Amino acid sequence: MPNTPKFDDVAGDLRKRGEDAMQSFGRAALETGRGPMATLAGVALLGFAAGVAASLSKKAATEVAIGAVGDWVEALAAEHRQIEGLFEQILTTGETDTVRRTKLFRKLDQALARHAFAEETVIYPTLSETEADPEARRLAGDHFDIRGRLHRIEALDKTDPAWSENLRGLYRAFAGHAHDEDHDVFPVLRERLSPQQNARLTRDLAKRAARLA
Repeated sequence: MPNTPKFDDVAGDLRKRGEDAMQSFGRAALETGRGPMATLAGVALLGFAAGVAASLSKKAATEVAIGAVGDWVEALAAEHRQIEGLFEQILTTGETDTVRRTKLFRKLDQALARHAFAEETVIYPTLSETEADPEARRLAGDHFDIRGRLHRIEALDKTDPAWSENLRGLYRAFAGHAHDEDHDVFPVLRERLSPQQNARLTRDLAKRAARLA
């Protein structure tokens, strides 16, 4: 029987990979951007790297560590659909249904964090290595924007109509980002890679969803 990796070792490795991935995008923004807004974006991305890694609970880190089977493009597209389904569930709730809104919003927050972490540690670094670094940085920037908007929504009163309006806007932003990845960026990357490289990406993504014994 093969040795089962210890959770702490896997979680530590994931945190390191997540920090390295997002720090590289943050430094790129600082080095190549222009003006104060680009500098702020780079600094924010550097901070976001540590925040995403530190926010992963044991359960989330385990799910990121080992997981689903299948083509990596299809697997990520399926996750996009699942997250869109959470958005739709939340948007069907009424303004007075704050308990259900809170529960579903927490699930959405966790799902987005896990999904972004997987893409940023597995897919975007590979994208950067295949002469598509601007695409990788743009997509990572989308994740940062989504996270910021999510936090702003969290600060709103769930009975305020602005809460639903902002969530609906975030849904549109996420759906656009997901459509871009599903239909343009990821299929093109898959075509650029060898069968062995695609299999490696699939295995690396698969590791994040299974539970460690």
